Formats: sequence, C-alpha cells, structure tokens
Amino acid sequence: MPETKEYQELKEALRKPPTEEARKEAAEAMRRYLATHPPKRSRPMLVSLGLRKTYPHAIELKDIPKELDRNPEFFLLMKRIIAKEKS
Repeated sequence: MPETKEYQELKEALRKPPTEEARKEAAEAMRRYLATHPPKRSRPMLVSLGLRKTYPHAIELKDIPKELDRNPEFFLLMKRIIAKEKS
C-alpha cells in the first residue's frame, strides 16, 4: 500500500527541529491527514506508557493535532513514531 501525499507531508513536517512553527505545521499536516483518512473504529487512541511525561498517556486521534501544536515533548514522540527519527 503506497503512502499518501498527506502522510508524506506529515512525515516531512515532523522531520523539522521542534520549533513552535514546526509544531504548528505538523499539527496542520496531521489535521489534513485525519480529514482524508477518517478512523474506521469508534474512538481510536494513541497510548504511550511513559513516566513523568508532559502529555496524556492516552489520547484520541482527533486530539493529536492540538497536542502536537501545544507540546514540544509530544512533537518529539510523534517524530520517533511517524518519521522514525530520534532527536
């Protein structure tokens, strides 16, 4: 299954350094991706089991753009997950 244009844009946005502008760009790319790929289940969630994190441990997919925009630590988590890059 080929990657979509929206997914490629999200990966590119997450490859940037974690500045406020990059977080806003990644949040917007995630919104576009979610708009073109609606979840197939009722309430899919991203779950991260880490201690002392500044982001929620379970977050609905629809709330990921808000968290990306707001939180640099969450931006780095998504960068590791989607872009497969370590900071």
